[in-house]
Amino acid sequence: MKVYFHLFIGLLFAFILTGCFGEDYDVGVPTAHLNFDMSSVQLSEANISWNTASEDVQETIKDVEKYASSLNEIKVLPDQKVFLDFKENEENGGDIWTDPKITVALLKDDKRTELALDDSREFHFPTKKGNYVLEVEFINSAGSAQYVGNVVIE
Repeated sequence: MKVYFHLFIGLLFAFILTGCFGEDYDVGVPTAHLNFDMSSVQLSEANISWNTASEDVQETIKDVEKYASSLNEIKVLPDQKVFLDFKENEENGGDIWTDPKITVALLKDDKRTELALDDSREFHFPTKKGNYVLEVEFINSAGSAQYVGNVVIE
């Protein structure tokens, strides 16, 4: 009986250890996407400061508004609802982000307007028409990532 008990403990220990080998907790910089009713648009990375055991990414763009204005336009309607989604970095996999802090803002003429983001990462664009720079910031324990888009509210 003692032999079976030791064998059982050994097998249990082996199963516990095998669960640790296949996991990849060292995730890279996620990609940010705006999901509309029928389409999705990936936002462009701007300022990145991301450091994990397998990846160190440092990117700096001094004039974010100028950079974003050179991107393709994302046309939206006034008060349009949008879902913000983040996808795993395909190069090293995984999507384990522990309690990220996410903020969304519109920039225009050096003015910053924060947009309310609900728990399901949905927000509404304002009703005032015009050209804006959409800025999304994603901050977690691995670092921070800023994403931008050239938004036109028609």
